[in-house]
Amino acid sequence: MPPSTSTITIAFLSWKFLLLAITLLTPAPYDTSTSLILSPPTTLLQSLLEKLTRWDAIYFVKAAHRGYANEQEWAFGYGFVRAVRGVYWALSPALKYMDLPQPYGYALSAVLLANLAHALSTAVLYALTREIFPLNRKLPLMASLLHVISPAGLFLSAPYSESLFALLSFSGMYCYVRGYVVIAGAWMFLATMVRSNGLLSGAVFLLDFWRAGCGLVVGGEGRGWRAVGRLVGLGIGGLLVGAGSAFPQWLAYGRYCLAGVGAGEPRSWCNSMVPSIYFFVQERYWNVGLFRYWTIPNVPLFLLATPALLVLICSGTWAIHGGAGPVAGKLAIPQMLLAVMALLTYHVQIITRLSSGCVVWYWWVACMICAGDVRARWIVHWMVCYALIQGVLFAGFLPPA
Repeated sequence: MPPSTSTITIAFLSWKFLLLAITLLTPAPYDTSTSLILSPPTTLLQSLLEKLTRWDAIYFVKAAHRGYANEQEWAFGYGFVRAVRGVYWALSPALKYMDLPQPYGYALSAVLLANLAHALSTAVLYALTREIFPLNRKLPLMASLLHVISPAGLFLSAPYSESLFALLSFSGMYCYVRGYVVIAGAWMFLATMVRSNGLLSGAVFLLDFWRAGCGLVVGGEGRGWRAVGRLVGLGIGGLLVGAGSAFPQWLAYGRYCLAGVGAGEPRSWCNSMVPSIYFFVQERYWNVGLFRYWTIPNVPLFLLATPALLVLICSGTWAIHGGAGPVAGKLAIPQMLLAVMALLTYHVQIITRLSSGCVVWYWWVACMICAGDVRARWIVHWMVCYALIQGVLFAGFLPPA
């Protein structure tokens, strides 16, 4: 085993052990909503799964167990739910011997998927970083270790979609950097099925498509069948990214809106110019929208999210201005868009876990570590402290989520 692989493996296992130990040692939860789907735990494994099934994880486990029954559940990534069901199906022979009451089996499948995806995403990030920084042998290791201790913390071990999104998104970026734009689009299709913010990756394809199209029109090096092939590939890749968002909406439209489907009148969102159940339920049930989170009671949450926003914006600016080459600059665009959208429209505190699916800020901090920049030490201290404190709060069913 190469030294870098063993270092990442030891760090990963040690970090996971620490977080899971914190989970088990956390006292009884403040909120008892988990008991609505999980029976009281009777074993150590059930106790761990029960403490990991908090907040959105309740919806994910419930949807994996019996499908999307209620309208608001469509806010939770269709791709992740299907992946959990796939893992459960693969493990079903072993789960029969464990005698787990349902839906503990689905919770276990989601936890295993999340941790496996987190582990694999560190390997993909290592390979991606080597492509961007081929002459710096230390940087890929630093970036991977930073992803291990991501401020997303326990969210990357719980039944949440962030770790699977990171794996799929990093894989798409790796293929994009290698020039396989259609395959990159296919990975991003899956990533967008898992988390809707994967749609922001389409900005990279759109920018390249525009430049390639202008090259064909203006002439010069942009002409020729090779240029046409690249333009077509970029178009297909970009359409695949969009399809990752459209496919779950199409399924919901067929269920709730088409004549003869279901009972009662069609829902109001069915008649919208862009009939999206996702945007409807986000606005209706979670009050997500432009400046809607900008209220006095939410000021502490903005303060809590400030370090993550600063890191994302500063690192994105660094990359766009050529700090890591032109390719990294393009990959910074989705990260910058995510930070702006989190600031203006999202429940802003979620940016600390959404940041786990961005790569540029890992490179920025890793470069500062390699250069001995004192700012990197403060950022790493923030990452570790935030992840540990957030782990206690998460297991205790306390905000922020």
